[in-house]
Amino acid sequence: MDRRWSALILTGGTSNRYRTAKSEAILQGKTLIDYLISSIPAGVPIVIVGPARDEFATTIRVVQEDSPGGGPVAGIAAGLPLIETEYVSILATDMPYSAALVPLLMLDLSDEVDGAIVIDQEGFQQPFSGVYRTSALKRVLEEIAPASGQSMRKLLNQLHVKHVKLSADETHLLVDIDTPEDLIKASVDSLARIPTRNESGNR
Repeated sequence: MDRRWSALILTGGTSNRYRTAKSEAILQGKTLIDYLISSIPAGVPIVIVGPARDEFATTIRVVQEDSPGGGPVAGIAAGLPLIETEYVSILATDMPYSAALVPLLMLDLSDEVDGAIVIDQEGFQQPFSGVYRTSALKRVLEEIAPASGQSMRKLLNQLHVKHVKLSADETHLLVDIDTPEDLIKASVDSLARIPTRNESGNR
């Protein structure tokens, strides 16, 4: 089976708790968006939903929602038409380490499921740490249209996904940066990063 995948990165959101554009916050000398991009293996197509920047590589495709502020499902709907691979990983800039989980999730894909998604230590689904069959996402988006204002929970409820629970040593990859304090903690934790079962490589 074709296991090729693309990365669909959502950079939207109001960033009210962070007090500025989170995607431009600095982690290890890079903005969060650049950090996430650099963690995606070379050759993997990247689509970004959000504002364009001169600094993006010409190979990266950028699109914006028709009505900004429609939420993550609307962002996925805006970017999905540009995805040409069988699978797509939905990533968010405020989870800068999550791309490292893609190789692990790819191992759990099969013809019987629409994708694989991480379950955290508390048992909650992490939709921005998941790999999905592109055709399945397109089908569900048509079923729940219009996408603006729809919840990720509603989208996930229409998909048959494999749940993948992380080990205690891998949970640091789910860090979610909502505040400047979260960014400081993520920077400190990254200095003592524990290797995962699979490394995503560098772009």
